[in-house]
Amino acid sequence: MQVLQIDLATLGWLLFAASAGSSVLTLIVLGIIGHFWLGPRLERKVDRRLEEGAARLEERLRQRFMDLLTGRSREVIRERARDLARGVGLISGRRQGPMDKDDADE
Repeated sequence: MQVLQIDLATLGWLLFAASAGSSVLTLIVLGIIGHFWLGPRLERKVDRRLEEGAARLEERLRQRFMDLLTGRSREVIRERARDLARGVGLISGRRQGPMDKDDADE
């Protein structure tokens, strides 16, 4: 029986080839999982959120249009603008002062 002898350089190249092959195989498996499992789940989740957002936007626009038709538009627009300003941070949640109340009555 013969003993297999490998020099140090050949052993280094074999170890490099084994680690490169393992890395390539791992990347292939992750790519397949991402393409066939993770990608469709992520796409469905994004589609669902976009549809929910579109439905909310449609309802808000419908409500604003109805407010405009019924004549509540000035009060509603002023109130929603104030809510929007608070949400953006332009008005830092302060209560309506005497100057603001005069403006609201006009």
